[in-house]
Amino acid sequence: MASIDQELYDYILENSGNITSKWFTAKSDFDGSFYSNNPNPEIDQVLLEQHALTIRTVAYAFLEEENGFQEQLLLWAETVAKSRIEHNTPIHDVIQALNKTRETIWLYVEHFANDHLDEVNNTRILKWSRLFNTAFDQLIHSFSSRYYELSNNRLNAQQDLINELSIPIIPILDGVGVLPVIGEIDTTRARSLLEDVPYKCVEVGINKLFIDISSVTFMDTMVANEMFHLIDVLQLLGIKTSLSGIRPEVAQASIQLGVDFGNISTFSSLKQALLRTGVYVQR
Repeated sequence: MASIDQELYDYILENSGNITSKWFTAKSDFDGSFYSNNPNPEIDQVLLEQHALTIRTVAYAFLEEENGFQEQLLLWAETVAKSRIEHNTPIHDVIQALNKTRETIWLYVEHFANDHLDEVNNTRILKWSRLFNTAFDQLIHSFSSRYYELSNNRLNAQQDLINELSIPIIPILDGVGVLPVIGEIDTTRARSLLEDVPYKCVEVGINKLFIDISSVTFMDTMVANEMFHLIDVLQLLGIKTSLSGIRPEVAQASIQLGVDFGNISTFSSLKQALLRTGVYVQR
């Protein structure tokens, strides 16, 4: 004969569709658009499948099979976290939805207990409450941890792409390249230039590089020092480097800050740099 815990587990799974229907009715009041106002029927199908997975995972806790529950928990956290990241769902919206699921499932635990008053005493109900709430706490913790990891991975990938796009070394002839630096250069970006540009030049086979900063409107001492270090590193690698497009305000600020461009080949524009160095011959 099955234990009362097994019967409760079976009862919850048998009523999984009813539990999900109640949850779907309530989700129109949720704050997040992913749950409440999303017109895409494919999203509803995802929610149906994942809500059923949530119910199975929580129900497993009543069997007190720790290894089985942990395996189910990992599967659930991975599935739901990836889905919510993919749809850019805020974590607080997910927790709101989970809390509603917690409330709805527990109603069915109460229904089951009322139908089995001769077998279920207060001690048993307290035990179920402990198992149930502990399971949900683990769900929220596991989901939050995996969501954080996936968010960080996505942010790091986006930052890598931004860094890649912000340091575009453009080959224009064999061995000759242009690095247009666009936008504000802060210390972090200047350090990225110092770290990444030499590798890219070697990779592409650049031996003459024109760094154009005509779109840079401000350069402080620290950033200027990083630029000097970059040019020094490039010269040690045998890469002849020129600086073009220094704006008047940058030049004036550099003089006030005591920044000396005297040892660097500088030109007013990229066109002038290409002409003066013989890379480009005007006809």
